Amino acid sequence: MVWFVTLALVGGVLAVDHRAGWQGLLAHPVFASVLVGSLVGEVSTALAVGLPIELVYLSIIPMRGGRSTDQVAAGVVGPGTAGLLARHAGGADPMFICAVGVFLGLAAGEVGARITAPFFGLQNRFLGGVEFPQDLGRGSLARRLSVIHFGSVVFIFVIEGLAVLLLAALAYRLGEASTRIADGTLVRGTAYWSRLVPAVGAASIVHLFWQHRLRLVLAACAVLVVIVSWLW
Repeated sequence: MVWFVTLALVGGVLAVDHRAGWQGLLAHPVFASVLVGSLVGEVSTALAVGLPIELVYLSIIPMRGGRSTDQVAAGVVGPGTAGLLARHAGGADPMFICAVGVFLGLAAGEVGARITAPFFGLQNRFLGGVEFPQDLGRGSLARRLSVIHFGSVVFIFVIEGLAVLLLAALAYRLGEASTRIADGTLVRGTAYWSRLVPAVGAASIVHLFWQHRLRLVLAACAVLVVIVSWLW
């Protein structure tokens, strides 16, 4: 429970930086994973999870009207879960732990955005409705603005912290169950997943520069490589 509270505090602080602070890089998953990994004592495992999550979010172009994901929750929950599993799940395959951490981190980003969106929407409506009398003095105005800003920071910290606390506890239980029931075949499959990358690259090149029929043949070869890699 102490670890989950620690992750919640980190998530709250990073959310303040992401929403009401300097908008710095610290809240990005690749940097948040280093901080989380340092706290749990598994920097390499956490970074191995945070980097793919960061690459996934870099490849996503925000569309108008689309719901943005909670990158803070993803960058804390995914690496944090993988780090805790590496510490406490003795004998589990490291690559499988990283794969589980990436999946749970991305899932936490999606779920976290939906949990916190109503609260932050309420906050935005409240801040948009704040009015200041025209005869308000500079001192009173400065004090009122300070109170509003401080209250906004506390609100962001609490809401994001509670969301990360809930998601981290749930993600760890799911990750623990996954590592417990994973058999040798599943672990070997995750260890050889990288064989898919050259096949996808070849199929992508053919898709751009060659004719349709040859592209289908190479795509079929790529599928065959994947099947052989998993059954080998």
